[in-house]
Amino acid sequence: MCWLCDEYGAPEHGNGLWYLNPYNYARNMYKLRLPGEGYAGAEAGPETGARPERREGPTQADLTRAIEEGNGEEAARILPILQERSKRGGQPSQVVPLEDADRVLELCSPIGLIACICRKGARAIDERNEMEYTCMGMGVGMLKWERWPERYKGGVKFVNVDEAKEWNHLMDKRGFVHILMLFGAPYIGGFCQCDYPDCGAIRSAVDFGLGSMKSHWVAQADYDKCNGCGICASRCQFGALKFEVTSQKANIDQFKCYGCGLCQTGCPRGAITLFDRTKIPALAEVW
Repeated sequence: MCWLCDEYGAPEHGNGLWYLNPYNYARNMYKLRLPGEGYAGAEAGPETGARPERREGPTQADLTRAIEEGNGEEAARILPILQERSKRGGQPSQVVPLEDADRVLELCSPIGLIACICRKGARAIDERNEMEYTCMGMGVGMLKWERWPERYKGGVKFVNVDEAKEWNHLMDKRGFVHILMLFGAPYIGGFCQCDYPDCGAIRSAVDFGLGSMKSHWVAQADYDKCNGCGICASRCQFGALKFEVTSQKANIDQFKCYGCGLCQTGCPRGAITLFDRTKIPALAEVW
């Protein structure tokens, strides 16, 4: 069981999946601050019982800097610290498949389509209108989007639930992974459409084992239905899906699989199924 479900799931909502608990979308994540007062993450009032996490020690920027400078000894020291931190309260995001994404969109309001900051930084792609947006903001944070002009120069397109689902399905068809962004666990404020290598969340997960937590699902191929067309392999962003040389069939490394479901939604023969990760003993604690 994932720690977020243990602490923030509600059995009466979505079989206990933490991101299907409406409470995790309802909190006032922002407050008015005095001039010069800092921001401490998703700030909680005493009525919530939540505590903003204050991180100490090295950051991912320190890790990247050590790698760029060729300081292998420093990188080897920092990496396990960051990996241990990301297992717990430092969790910034989680992958979800399309079906769960639809259920998530029914819980949050308002919903706004916005530009992706990762693509701007990694690819110099500046998304300036609703036909280009690849990111989604959700919840009360969207009520003050205009306070960050550099982040939202392209503006925002507010949408209803049906429009959000239609947009999300289009993103899925294009091959983007759906990733919930946390603003202080377990509070969700964004829904990114990600791919490697543009996305910071996926790069951190694939390259360093940090950040994005695997979904509650894992993919499995049916060899009797698979005809080796290769569509699924082209959609996997996590390096979990390859082809067996002998059989020319899809082979899924379930220990690498993030359960994003892109292979499933892209398979024209329905040869891939998502299974509950917690029901498979070897994968139940592989997050």
